[in-house]
Amino acid sequence: MPEIEIRNNPGFLSFLRKITEISLTGFVWGIWLYLLLPIINILLWVVGISSIYTEVFEKVGYLEFFKLIQKMGWVVLIAFIVFRGWGYYNYRRFGKRNKRSSFEEYRQVDLASYFKITPEEVEQLTSEKEVPWPPVQ
Repeated sequence: MPEIEIRNNPGFLSFLRKITEISLTGFVWGIWLYLLLPIINILLWVVGISSIYTEVFEKVGYLEFFKLIQKMGWVVLIAFIVFRGWGYYNYRRFGKRNKRSSFEEYRQVDLASYFKITPEEVEQLTSEKEVPWPPVQ
């Protein structure tokens, strides 16, 4: 298998493309860090168990914590129902339709006449792994 040559020439990138790639990369890293916040929070909780005990149990903060968990559960449940309903609607509306247009089978004679080559050359080209273009005559 031939080697693929990868050329990295950042000088060819336009200013708009550089800004777009940097913005998109920063946005995705921001999402990634946001998703890691619960793990960071748990690690901080493990380190600061005494302050958590003081804030949560001594000041009766656990009731607020349970209310927050309950609200989050309702939000997750509603989001699940909305997404599931949307998926079900798409399945009912579009799921059983085949909108893809299929192409008719071409014979080698038709392809040969279209490309102005012989049917033997069409057969040879279709059996090759890599096809040179334009075909060598």
